[in-house]
Amino acid sequence: MTEINWEKRKNPTKQVIDEFAKDKKIDPIVAELLLERDITEPADIETFLHAGVDELQDPFELHDMDKALELIDQAIESEAKIAIYGDYDADGVTSTSIMKLALQKLGAKPIFYIPDRFKDGYGPNLARYKFLADQGIDLLITVDNGVSGKDEIKYMKDRGVKVIVTDHHDLPAELPEADAIVHPTIPGSEYVCPYLSGAGVAFKIADALLGDEALELIDLAAIGTVADSVALKGENRVIVTEGLKQMKQNHHVGLTALIKKCKLKVNGISEEDIGFKLAPRINALGRLENASSGVELLTTGDKSFAKEIVDETEDINTRRQELVNTAFADAQSQINAQKDHGVIVLKGNKWHQGILGIVASRTMDQENKPVLATQFDENSGVMKGSGRSPEGFNLFTALNKYNDLFVAFGGHAQACGFSIEEAQLDKLTELLQAEPKEQGFDPQAPVVKKYDLALNITELNFDLIKKINQLAPFGMGNPKPVVKLTNVSLAQPRSIGKDATHLKTMIADGNRQIGAIGFGMFAKSQTIKNSVCDVYGELGINEWAGKKNLQMMLDDFQISPQAKKIAALRQVYLDYRNKRLSSEVMGHFDNIVFFNETYYEAAKRANIKAKLIHYDEECDGNNILIYDRPHSLELFENFIKKNKTKYTALLFHTDLTGTYLKPDMIKMKTLLKYLYTHQNIQAERMDLVAEYLKLQKNDIDFYLKVFFELNFVKIVNGFVEKADASQQRELTESPTYLKRLQRNDVEKILIESNFDDLLSWMSDYDCHC
Repeated sequence: MTEINWEKRKNPTKQVIDEFAKDKKIDPIVAELLLERDITEPADIETFLHAGVDELQDPFELHDMDKALELIDQAIESEAKIAIYGDYDADGVTSTSIMKLALQKLGAKPIFYIPDRFKDGYGPNLARYKFLADQGIDLLITVDNGVSGKDEIKYMKDRGVKVIVTDHHDLPAELPEADAIVHPTIPGSEYVCPYLSGAGVAFKIADALLGDEALELIDLAAIGTVADSVALKGENRVIVTEGLKQMKQNHHVGLTALIKKCKLKVNGISEEDIGFKLAPRINALGRLENASSGVELLTTGDKSFAKEIVDETEDINTRRQELVNTAFADAQSQINAQKDHGVIVLKGNKWHQGILGIVASRTMDQENKPVLATQFDENSGVMKGSGRSPEGFNLFTALNKYNDLFVAFGGHAQACGFSIEEAQLDKLTELLQAEPKEQGFDPQAPVVKKYDLALNITELNFDLIKKINQLAPFGMGNPKPVVKLTNVSLAQPRSIGKDATHLKTMIADGNRQIGAIGFGMFAKSQTIKNSVCDVYGELGINEWAGKKNLQMMLDDFQISPQAKKIAALRQVYLDYRNKRLSSEVMGHFDNIVFFNETYYEAAKRANIKAKLIHYDEECDGNNILIYDRPHSLELFENFIKKNKTKYTALLFHTDLTGTYLKPDMIKMKTLLKYLYTHQNIQAERMDLVAEYLKLQKNDIDFYLKVFFELNFVKIVNGFVEKADASQQRELTESPTYLKRLQRNDVEKILIESNFDDLLSWMSDYDCHC
């Protein structure tokens, strides 16, 4: 398991948060989260918190949008044959669906083609382009691909086919000579929202074609946007926010059937449901089969046909999960054998090629290293592979140095795909081990992650979730806030799931508890039994049998730094506070330390064999006993700052039968008022005053001594009288009062506290920490 170092995303002071909240008229929790995301300008706050259709930008601001619409209008008017060329992932499937539905609304009857991951590969495929051209198409529209298809598009142009490229991927050095390229980052025509997904670009074309009617397609754009992990900033926030609302309208029979199959409530669907339920099922089609059925699902109006596809999709997704679990379990022996490697290269044992990227991603998460997952392809006779890398390591740069070893290669900084001969793969594996050092990436270093809010369990409630959700939708560029709970315990941990690897537990702090789920975390929970922890996770709601309860989805838990200190001090200090020790037992200690002279002299008379020393003398033994309690915590603090002995027993003996009660201000004022309003009160008969005022005689004696020291009262001829004090005095000016407070602190911390709390207090001063 990769070690994680957690840091606060940003750490604005409470004053800064409160002032910002007051100035912007928002809740302090929302204020803190906005400050952590550098969203501070009024206009930015408004659009971020209240993203709506009014924030949709003019689609004609996109490069070549006017040209694209003119070509589409001409094709529809002339009843030309239109083909849409998409991609096999969820973004590509939703892009294709949006384009198909938009053109159908205008009366066109487009055909579409989704490339096969295994036969066609990613992006433009010349053989498939030839096939489409042979079908007599007049206009080709690419969605979620095409910007890198220079040669393929030239072929179509030479065949007399008009080509519109709609894409969002990184631009190549040379753009294709298409009739129109609708892309958000064309130099000189950069769109206001450069983060659009392929589905986002397709939706903008639908917006230009249909106007407000395009909003019926924004739910499909939301799926593609979330699935493709593009930044949820700017217009992407509007697309996802409005897309989630649009799903409630049930415009798409197939999407409604898929939502029902996932057992989701349409009225409460979230971006997390898209990311963890809907998108993986659509992606599974392209991983194991052909994703064309995904387009059929999202564009059909036939409920029975939609149900048939959904059932098939569910079966494929279940098979995908099983294949991933089997392959990942099979990979563990290879992973363990490469623990010392900077880059892990896995060779599949009949792994399905469609899940190689997931295996690489899971391994990367587990080991925090770049990973290549490969499988021999019998059709091509070479190894096919997918690579993933953590932040801080550019996988594309590392692999591109050895481009000559590949049969085919492409990708970006964190993900790559390739084909390579097996002999060359062995050579590549050896060469790659130097790359982490070349890039200054330490694969053994802990992963640094961010948390957003440091709270107590008592601060967790449904209202807090509402405040956090004001920043939704969450995703890339706007992660869901992570809550840190400090010094808590994991109570009642138990394993759940088919493979019993997941954790269900209660997070408790002594006052309250909250349920929690940690995927793949049960084994880790067994290594920290009964330890005080710091817990990190996202707050949510678990609804079961009509009841709603708070629940935390765990990201991590670690023995808290304070718990580690306490554990270390438990190896040094022994709790003898409730023990009765004989002289013989005390004689087994090297040194016995005294804070009070009275106890020191008594011990000398008892003829104890151990060396008896005062607290300010040098301890030269490994095994010592602190016999009595100090009069102040400061004395004890100074002692443990210098006490380097190996074992120290804490007895803190005293003859005091009662505790040092904290002075009661009301009782003190009552007594003082009585003394000021009554005459002829004999100092020797204060027992009568105590009885009348229902106070303890010991308290009366203590209060009187304080009053004398502060010159509130005086004794004249044996009678207590009001003194002629002319200045205001603080109670702490009384040595007796101050000493009582100090003894109260000693009593509370050294005597009354449980041992862990005592050690926790000592950890701030003890030289062993």
